[in-house]
Amino acid sequence: MPDFSDILKKARKIFLIGIGGAGMSAIAQVLDGMGYEVSGSDMKESRYTGVLRSKKINVFAGHNRVNVLDADIVVYSNAIPENNVEMIAAREKGTPLLARSDILAWILNTGDGIAIAGTHGKTTTTSMIALIMRSVSLDPVIMVGGELNELGSNARYGKGNYVIAEACESDGSFLKYKPFVSVVTNIEGDHFDFYRDIEDIRESFKRFIYNTRPDGFLIMNGDEEYLRDLRDIFKSDSKEVIYYGIGHWNHIYAEDIKFSNFASSYTLVSRKGKNKRKLKVNLSIPGFHNIRNSLAAFSVCSVLNVDMEKAADALRSFTGVKRRFEKRGEKNGVMIFDDYAHHPTEVKATLEAATAGKSSRIIVVFQPHRYTRLANLKDKFSGCFDEGDILVVTDVYGSGEQPIPGITGKTLVDSLVDSGFKKKIIYIPKLSDVVEYLELNIKTNDMVLLMGAGDITRVTDEILKR
Repeated sequence: MPDFSDILKKARKIFLIGIGGAGMSAIAQVLDGMGYEVSGSDMKESRYTGVLRSKKINVFAGHNRVNVLDADIVVYSNAIPENNVEMIAAREKGTPLLARSDILAWILNTGDGIAIAGTHGKTTTTSMIALIMRSVSLDPVIMVGGELNELGSNARYGKGNYVIAEACESDGSFLKYKPFVSVVTNIEGDHFDFYRDIEDIRESFKRFIYNTRPDGFLIMNGDEEYLRDLRDIFKSDSKEVIYYGIGHWNHIYAEDIKFSNFASSYTLVSRKGKNKRKLKVNLSIPGFHNIRNSLAAFSVCSVLNVDMEKAADALRSFTGVKRRFEKRGEKNGVMIFDDYAHHPTEVKATLEAATAGKSSRIIVVFQPHRYTRLANLKDKFSGCFDEGDILVVTDVYGSGEQPIPGITGKTLVDSLVDSGFKKKIIYIPKLSDVVEYLELNIKTNDMVLLMGAGDITRVTDEILKR
């Protein structure tokens, strides 16, 4: 990766194209904290543009070449096309153009970077680590892919030396990072618009792991067989490897697990070092997946010598991240939850967590995300929705992809029916029609769980409004 240090040291004004996205807005806030004069543009408003404006960061509505004319550096997100007028203007003027991942890598690599990678659990695990490290006054730089409830934002500039960030594998850009601590939560098939197959994905994660600093630490989910099998590869490496999980073969694991009323508790067992140590942990969020996320956070604490009891006290107050099993409201005895789950494993984990406080019925509304993901993973959804009572499937949220002939929400419905799905299933392509269906069919004590990484949250907003 090129060294952008000299360019960034000389720069004063940095302009971000696509500043309203989760990743770009996080970088904007950190750069602002570092003392740069930050501005940017986006085609649409978002909750992130509101956060940026509250911090006095100038956000332009729409793209215009004049916006970038006095910028020292222009940063673009991977969603910005090559023919964007601001990118063209920057090239013509000779202004350095950097990808979002270049800036993130520079920020992370110049500090003691803690990078959290994996197909699932990145945002929650990153948020847990950030909450703990703030609670013990380490004052880290934080860049999260979602809005941390306790932070009220997706980023924070701190004056400490630790930089905590998600390392997203979707486009391979996480290979630019050289973390001090690398966390891998799991590896599954996804992002087939970029990767050839699961082996291609695994090789990319292996390279990410190898990029960990020689004096650093590897923290991996030992409940994942593939990650356990990597143990021998790193035996001769100077990096220390810590495995976490529910299985008792891990260095740090959970026992006596209990779920009640959308909360969970367990006994943390650490056999890192010569002696076993036990600690009672209470979480205000449910699910085995969140227990594993918290174990990853405790593993980071163990290698950084953060007091584990103080870490447990901090996590007791952790209420989650926006759109991660987020309770949006309760009306007439109906609980309404919103969740980002869009991969089969995430869907299954979220529904299993929902049963910890199950009402009379769980009505699931699922919006498939990306045509390529549905085309490659449609058969993997078999069994994922079994904990629900009624399943409503909408049409696909393309997220910028062109439609694939024959791939619609009905494709998922047909696949589930063919696999023997026994519950009531309904295909309602339009979100507006979903709102009407729910208004007519929800009953007192129902739970409505809306899932997807697209704009399904609009249904949540409309139900609560009505």
